Amino acid sequence: MPDIPFWNKCDNRCVMCANLPAFARAPSGRYRLKAQIKRFESYLSGFSGAYAKNADNSAALNLTGGEPTLHPDFLKLLAYFRKRTPGRELSLLSNGRRFAHAPFAGAALKAAGAPFSVAVSLHGSTAAGHDAVTGVRGSFEAALTGLRNIFSLKSPGQTVEIRLVLHRRNIKDLEKMLLFLLDEFSGFKAWRAVALHYELDGRALRNRSLTLRLAASAAAVNSAARLIRGFREFRLYHFPLCLLRKELRPLAWVTLPPEDRSYAGGCGRCVLRADCVGLMASYNARFGPGELKPLYKSR
Repeated sequence: MPDIPFWNKCDNRCVMCANLPAFARAPSGRYRLKAQIKRFESYLSGFSGAYAKNADNSAALNLTGGEPTLHPDFLKLLAYFRKRTPGRELSLLSNGRRFAHAPFAGAALKAAGAPFSVAVSLHGSTAAGHDAVTGVRGSFEAALTGLRNIFSLKSPGQTVEIRLVLHRRNIKDLEKMLLFLLDEFSGFKAWRAVALHYELDGRALRNRSLTLRLAASAAAVNSAARLIRGFREFRLYHFPLCLLRKELRPLAWVTLPPEDRSYAGGCGRCVLRADCVGLMASYNARFGPGELKPLYKSR
């Protein structure tokens, strides 16, 4: 299923947002209830151009933003997508803040049904660190309250993904973030943690204070391998396999559509090529493949 821009407004101002400011400033008419339904029905009728990303992905329906939960008809639209895709996973990417209101969280989870996954990003191990990235004071506590509400109200077949988006501003906090997650949420079931290298798109592409090379990001992840083993489920997004310790490679997922991936340098002859995300195309365009260490025999 495709990536669906659910709503183009957001109540955070994240420094590494992959959307350009013009996206949020644009009129929201095309994201209103009737427009969304018309667009999705055209997709179901076979129009592959209805959505720009992941149109050929049949695994899940990915609801993105902006912040989807700010949509004025969020519950109605979420229920519509569930009705039109019975048995398919709905995946919602959210900052978690609206879920801090327990009645809203309960209504959203009911409308979403199952299978359903909600992904919430945390950007630091403390309120100061997280809020500095989102640009909104109080966003850390709201996200945590939202996550707790989701955990307490979700039904079987509904899962939670807590994402750690890594860049220069928070990479030194990685181990503390992992310890925080293990301390805060280890008692809950049906959730996973994800560490991902930030995407060089939108606002993030212009913000040079974020610049973090993949080799440095992977080195921090490799150093945290002991803590990562403490999670029931852990995933790594956007990391080339050759930069990861062998024991961590099974945790790496290919989540980017083909048009956003690049296999440069010696990738074509690497023995791990078939299971590797390669480089983000935008990353390769800026930095090239020099950090990669293609594997020509298993090790």
